[in-house]
Amino acid sequence: MKTHALNKTTLCLLSLLASQQGVAAELLYPANAAMINNSAEAKQYLLDYFQAQPTSVVTDLTARYQRESLNGTHYNFDVIDDQGKNCHKTLVLSVDKTQKVQRIYAQLEALSGSCDGTIEKPRTNFDITQPAIPAAAKTVNVTTQVYNPDPRTMNQEPVPTDGDFANYTLPSNYQQVTMPVLCSTAADAKCVLANDKLVAIDIINLPDGETGKQAQQPQQGHLSFVADGIANIDITKLDPAKAADNTFVHNYFYDVMAFYHLDSSLRYVEQLGFDQLFYKKVQFDAQASSENNSKFLADMNLLSFGLGGSPDTLDADVVLHEFGHTINFYVVPDWSYGDTGGIGEGFGDYWAGMSSFRTQYQQGSEFELDEVFNFDGHFGGKGGTRRLDDHQARYYPSADYQAHISVNGSLSDQLWSTPLFQSLKDAVALYHGDAFDAMNRIIIEGLYGLGRGVKMHHTAQSILDAAQTLYPNQEYGAILRRHFTQHNLLPTKLMLTATPQFIDSKTSKNNGQISAVIYNPTQQPMSLTGQLSATGQASTQKLATADKPLTLKAKQHHKLTYPLAKQPQCGQTLDLTLDASLRFDSQQRMQDLSFQQKFVYGTPKFTQSPKTLNQALIDAKKSTNPLTPMRKGVTYATFFSNSDQATVGDDFAVITQLTHPDHRELKVILIAPDGQQITLHDHQAHYQTDKYTVYRLADHPQLKELLGTRMSGAWRLEVTDIAIGNRGQLVSFGVTHIKDYECKDANVTPIPTPQPKPDNNSGGGGSALWLALLALVQLGYSKASLFTRRSIKR
Repeated sequence: MKTHALNKTTLCLLSLLASQQGVAAELLYPANAAMINNSAEAKQYLLDYFQAQPTSVVTDLTARYQRESLNGTHYNFDVIDDQGKNCHKTLVLSVDKTQKVQRIYAQLEALSGSCDGTIEKPRTNFDITQPAIPAAAKTVNVTTQVYNPDPRTMNQEPVPTDGDFANYTLPSNYQQVTMPVLCSTAADAKCVLANDKLVAIDIINLPDGETGKQAQQPQQGHLSFVADGIANIDITKLDPAKAADNTFVHNYFYDVMAFYHLDSSLRYVEQLGFDQLFYKKVQFDAQASSENNSKFLADMNLLSFGLGGSPDTLDADVVLHEFGHTINFYVVPDWSYGDTGGIGEGFGDYWAGMSSFRTQYQQGSEFELDEVFNFDGHFGGKGGTRRLDDHQARYYPSADYQAHISVNGSLSDQLWSTPLFQSLKDAVALYHGDAFDAMNRIIIEGLYGLGRGVKMHHTAQSILDAAQTLYPNQEYGAILRRHFTQHNLLPTKLMLTATPQFIDSKTSKNNGQISAVIYNPTQQPMSLTGQLSATGQASTQKLATADKPLTLKAKQHHKLTYPLAKQPQCGQTLDLTLDASLRFDSQQRMQDLSFQQKFVYGTPKFTQSPKTLNQALIDAKKSTNPLTPMRKGVTYATFFSNSDQATVGDDFAVITQLTHPDHRELKVILIAPDGQQITLHDHQAHYQTDKYTVYRLADHPQLKELLGTRMSGAWRLEVTDIAIGNRGQLVSFGVTHIKDYECKDANVTPIPTPQPKPDNNSGGGGSALWLALLALVQLGYSKASLFTRRSIKR
């Protein structure tokens, strides 16, 4: 179909107001690390594991496929319910190289109404022709020339001012390359664009709904050539009087571009260690249609490239984005439902951007690294490029991240590609060229062991599992965790929160104490052990032990205190660290997690007090415009600084107090007198309705951008609400400097650290707050029709 000019496929920007009931998929880490040698043993292990649960929906399993990865073997099963039906529920058992059980991916909710088990049934109503490959053909490395990665990047050209490709002059500087093709052994040997992994085919027709008959490109036939016949192929040197020769050059160049970039990327994936991944030949047609669109047709194992706008294969980003889909589906053939659309598009964008970055790194150049389709996307309409640096994108588990949809202003594709690509850039800065191979191994490995209905937070955790196993002594996992956390892509299993932020030693006995809350934000009870430690304190404090673990029900909190045996300096920042092990049921092994929370010793004395406002926050509203059915609610407040200090100094602080049932619905931005904007709160969860925060410049790096700027004048606070229904209040707001801290005199004898007392009131009177947090984030998101996996479009 003809698509919008915004990019190669239709951008669905509709935002539905009702929350979707999320697909209940889980990553489980069994305590029983049994040895599994084959699919039959894997099936029995899973049946034993799930049928031991009183609410099990697993009656029987049918093996679908298994995959070998760098870390082990992954057994994928369909779940058969007690009615004997296959409703596309999935279990995947992953074992390591020693055959020990490591993880289960479980998706045990019905994903379609038909329950006929035919969701991945391949279509057969299409026609393609294969090239005639001689029986005695041999592989020959032929020389040719290509754009790598594309004409603009090679020459670092400005954006074309004319979006009509017919008016664009292609440059004639190419990169000389070699590629393996099959050639006959006869005296007048002919070669074809095929080898043991890849083949150029010719589409005759596709199923209805894929490409309209009027858009299907007349068949170019199968191209054959002598071994040195394409060494100097030059698409810029065409003779207007020789139409047949021009068609010949076009046909070869478009096909050669696709073949070279696909083959190079495929060989690279195998060099990373995934040498069993491409178990059948990848097929492509470089001139499949006149559409301004390219796509991977998973059930046909076919890459279809379009000629509309500009010929897609002139831009390696397009070719390798579609190859990203190919990798994805070869790893997980039943890639469907959940967030698979957004993850797949984001991975395709990452693979394209990574490949261009890697090529430029090897060439010693750098050009528009954070943009994909930066050649092809400028033809056939504006807005055809996508970004790899959407730092504002945030993940909301209750939303539906299908391909190309906008959720709260960010494209689903960019939400997934950004943390992957920015992690790669950070890793390259640290480990140089070695980082490309390491990061790509980690990210591809992270796709294994997943299945239908997977969400972004499952995939992020799977990638971290891969980083820990493949590179336990390097920083790749930490880099990925940092970027996943920034985009809210990791599941929040436990929260550690200050209550309060400042330690009041003057009204406390001895040296004072740290007060905090741990909170279980999940919908499952958990068992928890661990210990607390703090900056400058020699002793640790047991939270709970393995024989007497702490149990937290779903949405329950637990108060804890940490008495200070040694008096800190007044105004000193203290880090409270909780090293915890937790699990959600006795069949799972403990997972080790670490949490930190900052505290300040002493109560601050402000140069100017905040202003009490008690101002109602403007809620998001419905809109009559079907293209933008939800309008964000935006509240502004102003604070006038009368500080004697002319500029912002190191002791600068912002004070806010907000009440809201779900702080994940809010974004808070500080606007300085000079117009500079700083994000203070970006949709993070909070364990209770009331949230009082002193944002000190010393603790919040984003505030350092204000150092030395004008202090006097009007400071504004912008609070944006993205969901309809919950209402809140801006209680107070102010900007100030901290002139001093009040603390107890230092003449205090340290006392031994006592064991914590149980909190008998945990989760009691505040139950209404936990019910509020239980509510799904009502977002503007776009939901397309039920998944059809037949074509993966860019």
